[in-house]
This record gives sequence, C-alpha cells and structure tokens, in this order.
Amino acid sequence: MRLMKQIRILFVGLDDSVVESVSSALEAGQRKLTCLSVVDATSMDEVLLNQRLDVLLVSDVGSGVLVKESIAALHRNGKDIPCIVLLAGQSTMSLSQAIEYGAHDCLGMSDVDRIYQTIVRESGAAALRHNVREQIITDFLLQEIDHYILNSYALGTIAEKICQRLAELFEFKLTCIGMKKNGGEVEVVAAAGEVNRLMGMKLRWDDKEEGNQAIGLAIRENRSIVLGELDSPPAHAQRNDSAVCKTMAIPLGIESDVIGALMMCSDNESDFDELAVRRLTAFAARVTVALLSAQETQELRLMEAAMSNAANAMFITDRDGFIIWMNKELIRFSGYDFDEVIGKHASLFSKEQGQDGYWPEAWKVVEAGKPWRGDVVNTHKSGTLYTVMQSISPLFDQHHEITNFLVVQQDISDRQRLEEEIHYLAYHDMLTNLPNRMLFQDRVQQEIVHSKRNKAKFAVVFIDLDGFKEVNDTRGHAGGDKLLQTIAKRLRACLREGDTVARLGGDEFTILLTGMEQGEGLERVLNKIINSVAQPCPLGEFTASVTASIGVSLYPADATGVEKLLLHADAAMYQAKQAGKNRFVLYGNLLGQS
Repeated sequence: MRLMKQIRILFVGLDDSVVESVSSALEAGQRKLTCLSVVDATSMDEVLLNQRLDVLLVSDVGSGVLVKESIAALHRNGKDIPCIVLLAGQSTMSLSQAIEYGAHDCLGMSDVDRIYQTIVRESGAAALRHNVREQIITDFLLQEIDHYILNSYALGTIAEKICQRLAELFEFKLTCIGMKKNGGEVEVVAAAGEVNRLMGMKLRWDDKEEGNQAIGLAIRENRSIVLGELDSPPAHAQRNDSAVCKTMAIPLGIESDVIGALMMCSDNESDFDELAVRRLTAFAARVTVALLSAQETQELRLMEAAMSNAANAMFITDRDGFIIWMNKELIRFSGYDFDEVIGKHASLFSKEQGQDGYWPEAWKVVEAGKPWRGDVVNTHKSGTLYTVMQSISPLFDQHHEITNFLVVQQDISDRQRLEEEIHYLAYHDMLTNLPNRMLFQDRVQQEIVHSKRNKAKFAVVFIDLDGFKEVNDTRGHAGGDKLLQTIAKRLRACLREGDTVARLGGDEFTILLTGMEQGEGLERVLNKIINSVAQPCPLGEFTASVTASIGVSLYPADATGVEKLLLHADAAMYQAKQAGKNRFVLYGNLLGQS
C-alpha cells in the first residue's frame, strides 16, 4: 500500500466533532494533516482554485443534495479529487447511491478508522488517471511539434506556440523558452501565462549570481533542474494569491551542445514529480528539434542530427516505400541493424507478408498527400510482435510533389500499462482483487439478459461478516485486511467457474449464482459458504473466528432488476443477523436456517 506522509483534506458540511474524530484517526498513524472546512458546496470554489487537495470528505444527512453539489463543484473547477461520503445522523445512503452521485466511496462514522486506507486507494487511482491524461497531452503536443517542423515554421512562431500550448494543456502558471547567448545572457524568445513574473529579471547561464536560477543552471549544467519558487520579481510586478512554488527548467540541445532551456512554473507540487520530469525531458528533445530546424538554414543536416539522437524510432522512405535513412532508435525498436534496413522496403517490419499487406490504409492516406497516425503492430527481427504509435508524413519538393515519407514510431508500452492498470482499478477491489460493485452489477445485468432469453433463474447473495469489527479493532488494519483476503479466497473456492464473488466494501461481499433456483442445490451452496467462513482464520500469532450472515434474492421471483435484487438480498441479510447470525435467509423469510 502506498504510504501518504501528508494528507490535505477538505471537509464539507461536517461539524467540528466529526472533523476532530477523523483527524485523530489519521494523526494516530503520525501522518501530517492539512485540514480545511467549509459549511456547504457554495464555499468550495475558492478553496479548489487556491489549494491543492488530496481528498474531499462530504457529510450526508439523508438527502444527498450536499454530495451532488460537492461533486458538481469538483467538475466545475476541473478537479479529479477523490470524494468520500461520511454518513451522519440517520442517513440511509448506500454505497451504490453515493457512486451514482459521483462519489468514490461511502463510510459510516463507525468505519472512521478505515478512512486512511480508502484515501490511499482512491488517491492512487486518481494519480494513475492523472498520469494517463498527461501522457495523452504530451503525445498530442509531440504531434503538433512534428507539424511545425514539417511545415518549416519560424523559430519565434514555434517557440511561442509551444509555450502557449504547454501553459494551456498542463495549466502551468508560466512557461518560457530562453536561448543561450555568447555573452552569458539568456534571451527569452517566447513566454506564456503570467509573463509579468519575468519583468525586470536578468537571466543568465554563466556563473554570475543571476545564473543560479533554474533556467541558467539547466543550460550551464546540461541537466533538468527543479527548484523552489521563482526568484522574487521586482516590486512593481503584480503577484496573485496562487504564488508559484515550483520551477522546472530543461536544457534544449543535442548531447553537450546546449542551445537554451525550456522553463515551466507551477503551484502544484506533483507537476514536477519523477515521472513528470522524465516525460517533460523527453518532450524537450522534440522541442530542440523544432528550434534547431527553424534556427539554421541547413535544416536537413540539423534535423538529421536531432532525429538520430531522438528517443523515438524514425526512418525515411523514397516515394515507393524503400528505406533510405534511419536513426539509431529504430535498431532498438525492430532488432534490425543499419545494413539490414537501408534499401529494404518498409514491409520488412510488417506482421503481414508482402508489400501490399503493410499499412494499406495508411499508405492510401499519405500517398494522397496527407499525414497519417495510429497504433501499429510490427514484427521484431526475433519474430515477436510489438505495438507503436506511428505517424507517417509525406515530404514534398518545391513543386509540391511527394518525394519521400517520414515515419516516426513512439513506444507506447508505458501508456498501455497505465491504461490497463486504470481499467483494472475501475472494476476490482484493490485489497482482495475481487470484482467491485460496478463490475458485479454489470455481470448481474448480463445474467438478467441471458436469463430472459433462456427463461433461466439465478440467485444474488449478500454476505456480511459477523465479528469482523472486533478483529479489526483488536488486531488493527493489517489483521483485518489479512482476514478479508482469507475470506475472499474461501468464497471463491465455494463457487463454480461461472459464478461471481465481489467485495462491495468493508466486510460486505456479494455472490452471483448463475442457473440457480430455490431448492436443495441453493441450500447446499449456502451451507458450504457458511461452513467455510466459520473455519478459524490464522493471522500470525492470533487465530480469528468470524461467521457469515447471508441474505438471498432470486431472479425473477423476488425482482427483475439489478438494484432491487441487491436491495432485497441486503434486507434478507439483516433478517439473518436479527435471527441470530451465522445463517442464511431468503428474501421474504421464505426459507431460514437456525
């Protein structure tokens, strides 16, 4: 589990006693807290605008209005912050209702000691979503820069467009590009955002005092620099409440030949974390290509030098698709050496056989004089397949006749991995790796469609563990988590291949029993579950004992919709608890067991 040493929380509609209770539970783990509190959602806009937050804790007293208004405020301000509902008073809001409103989880005050685990889980998912969004934005910018290069934009125009797009897409407070001058000065050729912060500032890259700012250090030391707040501007420059707290500068150049630096400022500390530094450093290499191609008259020589050292695989073909130039990265991507590629047709990389099978749709587009981009599956020299994001751009002579094609291939394995992780997190419980409520409801809905078509029946089972809270209170979260993982494995072992067991949250589990109806078969499965759960659970030096209170609803006898089936199974489970626990009850008390 990812540890969070500092947590920034916004409490919405919670009284002081609840805030103090939650704070005490989190500070017990010696975590640093920053707690802000507003009485209602109308007061959130200013806080969201000026503060960086990790989580939103919202009160619900039964109506759900405050929850919906808080979610609306997050959307209005473009914030992807985990929202957790704390049930207060006589609130009857269920987890499914909270998720429907847009919240990420729902906890009662009796579960306040589980808030930290929930915050870590939802913050991790939000961080993954943030990384994917930034990767997509970076990919988009790289394609735009390719367009600037191929269309021979002037240096000033390219630099200005890059700064503007960085400020817009990443919401940086300030971006600028400074070029290295022979006398030790740094000339700002373009800037966007709060450019008044640069007014009156003397930027240098040599060892004078003014050269110790981020942009000067990046040029002088030829490495990415991340510092605290940008050096104070002169007294006449305007500053707002959201002052810059981080400055990052990345050198622009090829190997040791630095021509300038790209500088970005942000009031969000995570904008320049390790992953962002790697991504923006790679992005700066493409910025370098753009600036060099615009700066020098010998565009072809400089572009070839830049592309040869670029992180992406590149090659150029003639009009008929035969390769006449390639960079070193293509060797790493494809496994083929220079002499195995130069002079060969581009179909060398195709997973299909023959020239006609290689990107047929792409070639139709580029031969018509238009650029093409998309994900392509290629074949490595070893025979294994690999996927790249590929762009093909036609190159023209002075008569606008196509003479060559430039192919750029970008490794998207990190992006695919992040997308797969986010997809998994969206549908699974991180602790037990079981399906979560969303995936379970989807499978029940699929089973309803199947059962209608085949006139079949099935059962929805709702399970609550008796005695779990005592184990969690006495043995801590680690013991409680291990117990939940053990019970999850036991429940899976009780089921057939086509059945589904899910964890809704806390100690609540649900099961979908396909092709099941009331009778001995159902009773046998439920007794098997009860006996399995009741077995002692070794937790290191301690052995825990819990039992299961089970409620069951049947399709179509008890309900024909997902929500009703879950609601009825939940109601039957409460009957089982009231009847003495460690038993099952069918909805409507049609069947019970003592």
